[in-house]
Amino acid sequence: MKVKICGNTNRRDALAAAELGADFVGAIVEVPVDTPRKVTAQEAKEILADFPSPVGRVIVIMPKTIGEAAALYEEIRPEFVQLHGSEDVQFVRELCSLIPCKIIKTIHVKDKASIQEAKKFARYSDALLLDTPSKQLGGSGKTHDRQLSRKIVEAVSIPVILAGGLTPENVAESVRIVKPYAVDVSSGVEKKEGKKDYSKVKKFIKNAKLL
Repeated sequence: MKVKICGNTNRRDALAAAELGADFVGAIVEVPVDTPRKVTAQEAKEILADFPSPVGRVIVIMPKTIGEAAALYEEIRPEFVQLHGSEDVQFVRELCSLIPCKIIKTIHVKDKASIQEAKKFARYSDALLLDTPSKQLGGSGKTHDRQLSRKIVEAVSIPVILAGGLTPENVAESVRIVKPYAVDVSSGVEKKEGKKDYSKVKKFIKNAKLL
């Protein structure tokens, strides 16, 4: 089981996550929503600079244009770009042809229609991330229908990352039910908004990898 520790606002937290066993570390970059985990492109570049392989670096963005997305990639140069907004399939297709990194598309799991949405985006994405619908960008602490998430995992042939309300206490059970490729956490391992609690990070990673 792979683990992504997201919403890092400083380099120390990101490095600690990697040292504790995270497979991916993420930063939320210049998004047009109010979140304590938002950083500038320059800050993200510093947070994610020179990570030891094979830790994957992820930027979470909500670009208005393909040009904006490509520019953020060029400035930060991560291994993964996670599209967390209302981008359509054509947007994802065009971005894939412009930047030489892997694309993760967020699916906000609402109802059975989310299965068809996931199948549609799976054709042009390298991975999907299943999150809880929220006005803010993740970090809501709320879970969504795990059985529905499992159906999405079964319906697509690309890796699926489970997010949304995960904590050290519920991650093992969520993994057992959904059987994703990876799990993603942000607020569930914080001591205060935007700051990681390393004991929670360690426990989350340990429990996620139990099965």
